[in-house]
Amino acid sequence: MDDVLSNYELENHSIPRIKLLNILPAHHEANRTPPQREIVQCELQLEALSEAPEYEALSYTWGSTSQEFPVQVQLTGLWPEPLPASRTKTFHVTKHLHAALLRLQQPKVPRLVWIDQLCIDQSNTAERNSTVSLMAEIYRRAKRTIVWLGETSLLDEDRDYIVDAAERMNFRPVEREWSEVQDQNIIKDMIGVKAEGEAHELGQRRRQALAEFLNRPWFTRAWVFQEVVVAKRGTVLCGSLEMDMDIFINLLDGVCELDMQEVGEARSIMRSSKGYKPMFAIREGRFETRNGLSSSAKSNWLATLWQAMGNVNATDPRDKVYAFLAFSDTQVAPIEPNYAWSVGMVYTDAARQSILNVRSLDVLELALKTAWPPELLQPLPDFGPLFYHLPSWVPDFSRPLPSLPFMTHNTGSSNFRASRKIPYPYTIRSSLDRDGLRVQGHFISTVSSICPIEFPTFDPSQTLHETLVLEEVVTWVRSELAPGPPTPLSDPARVLRTLFAEGAGSDDTPNNMNYDSPRALAAYRNEPAILRALVDGIVPAPYSSSDPPSISDLKTQYSYYRWMKKVSEIVTHKKLFLTKDGDMGLAYEAIREGDVVAILLGSKTPTVLRKMEQIPGKGEWRFVAQCYLDGWMRGEEHEGREWTEEGAERFMLY
Repeated sequence: MDDVLSNYELENHSIPRIKLLNILPAHHEANRTPPQREIVQCELQLEALSEAPEYEALSYTWGSTSQEFPVQVQLTGLWPEPLPASRTKTFHVTKHLHAALLRLQQPKVPRLVWIDQLCIDQSNTAERNSTVSLMAEIYRRAKRTIVWLGETSLLDEDRDYIVDAAERMNFRPVEREWSEVQDQNIIKDMIGVKAEGEAHELGQRRRQALAEFLNRPWFTRAWVFQEVVVAKRGTVLCGSLEMDMDIFINLLDGVCELDMQEVGEARSIMRSSKGYKPMFAIREGRFETRNGLSSSAKSNWLATLWQAMGNVNATDPRDKVYAFLAFSDTQVAPIEPNYAWSVGMVYTDAARQSILNVRSLDVLELALKTAWPPELLQPLPDFGPLFYHLPSWVPDFSRPLPSLPFMTHNTGSSNFRASRKIPYPYTIRSSLDRDGLRVQGHFISTVSSICPIEFPTFDPSQTLHETLVLEEVVTWVRSELAPGPPTPLSDPARVLRTLFAEGAGSDDTPNNMNYDSPRALAAYRNEPAILRALVDGIVPAPYSSSDPPSISDLKTQYSYYRWMKKVSEIVTHKKLFLTKDGDMGLAYEAIREGDVVAILLGSKTPTVLRKMEQIPGKGEWRFVAQCYLDGWMRGEEHEGREWTEEGAERFMLY
């Protein structure tokens, strides 16, 4: 950005200050499509954030980084000396932002907005650092956040129908549930559920149009989550379509739900859209924020980062961390934006500060950097070599994990407590901590054999038998134990429990019961009967005192079956393993024979470590992955293998 706009360093003030853009009235007539190359007239003013006049904030994507479209900006109000000779400058913005400015222009009165591309000097690292640290507060204080999705080819009649349908609904943005019968009927009519002929064609066209909304780049932009979750209220603009943001998101969610009910999850065009998971995360985040659950959002920071790793994009990989700082617990060790740092430095600092802030090693569940599918191994342009030379214990936040981790995919929390809720033992940084991480823990056993059966993909349309191939895995376990007598290790119920990691610590076991291995195995084995009962409408259905025992048992089995279908994705890209001390576990494919399984203080799950080659001045261990180790997930005692906090070994991870 030209120095006419960046002559003032915002961070050199004890009172946070921001720049605000005043978009002057349009030269074109109201309700007429503006010329594409029209110069937008604006004023830029400097304000103390706490005393700023009412303004709106724009949430959008940059699109192409080519800045070719003209905007004329004049400095107004009080600016520090020395001022440039000319207070006015014409410079250029991206096509996508220029289109937004033309839509935002009002016919008679100016409009005060905050827009990152124009209110932050992107070439000034110090200004960028200071303003990024204020981003959440900027959007929180705005009277409204405007979501700009871009222009659209949506037919006027479809646009009007969608807006009218949304206005007729009973959506209440502060509530989680959208499923009132009236609302469902409106959505069914809109997307042609069970319709025929012309009504079906119209519904399919609108369904495609709504799916196209979810495929807009805005839904997968990293900064979007923070911008709209903290907003007081919001408006969605897509061409000439304008709609309340909460109603828009609830509408899309409702359409997704009915689309999946009608055609199945695997065939749903809504479910397969790029924006489906981010939309769900935004909706849940706004629900928590508007209902005073901000502490929950903070405790789920890692869950938010995990969602971001797989579902959102950022031009600068450092923003995969900085875009979510509003939801991190930074009471002890704040994470301060610093764009002078390399990507590796930013990720290492974020991981270490996360550990110190909550005295937990939960961040390790995201730190997997081996055994990647080939499509995930493409280098990122302009940001150095693959993985940025990260230490083994630091996640690469720029890339998705190849499969679900053992905790955060569910609720951001876990009922696993392998280290018996003992916190991470260190509270301050040390001179030893430049690349390494000080840990304390106990070595449990060594990996002796790894099951060769692979689980490369997860297909929700598959049966449990097709997903878990339990019989084949049990056969392998028994062959590894031969020629000795049968042991509890080869019990099919135990193998099944290990294959889906006991639900990966989820709290939503069927009917709020404790996990029951025999019942789960019975449900697995009775899968054909359960599927026939689904076709016949016997399940799902509420329990009844008049049910014969066979139907009552089938309904109980269905509860377990549905739950196992939900959690069985955990096995993807993981392998079953055995240890020399007779343990069974599940870990990522990166595991090798000879790796060591340990319990680290502050970790909810056991970890797999690998001995490093002796390097002068370095420690001995490299983090490989977290794992599920059957019988060790809740701090259980094991005869002859007891451990205590006081007896923990001290070592470094590099």
